[in-house]
Amino acid sequence: MPVNPAAGQGMAASPGMALQAVLFLFLLAVVSVCDIKNREIPDSLQAAIALLSLLHFSPWNLAGALTALPYLLVALAGKEPGGIGGGDIKLAASMGTVLGLPASLAASVMGLSAFTVYGLICSCMGRLKGRTGRTAHPAGPFLAAGAAMAYFMKTGGWII
Repeated sequence: MPVNPAAGQGMAASPGMALQAVLFLFLLAVVSVCDIKNREIPDSLQAAIALLSLLHFSPWNLAGALTALPYLLVALAGKEPGGIGGGDIKLAASMGTVLGLPASLAASVMGLSAFTVYGLICSCMGRLKGRTGRTAHPAGPFLAAGAAMAYFMKTGGWII
């Protein structure tokens, strides 16, 4: 049985965590699709992700919601059309309650790094095609990918 050194127990010994992992990854995929299609992340998905924290609850995981503060500050400071939206802020908070503070910070770093690289590539390609100005891109899929990677790292790479 694989052992998660951080938790000190095998993943198969925790059905709540296995269910949480499957549902978390499913909801992150739905969030990504919604953000790509509609440029909006429904509040119902945010709530569902936050409720997943109850399947493997730890009071320390609530501190993970603090990861949303930098997103909120950027949104308040920027106030540009196409900038960071409320859905991204709520997504960071809801993912943080599942991941906990250290893993949610890692998720943000990984997701935002990928988003930055993607944005730079899109910008360079646009300039090569003669386009000027800014283009808004959905950040939700990148935040979701970072959260999925952080979740796997947190669990030692094992789900079931």
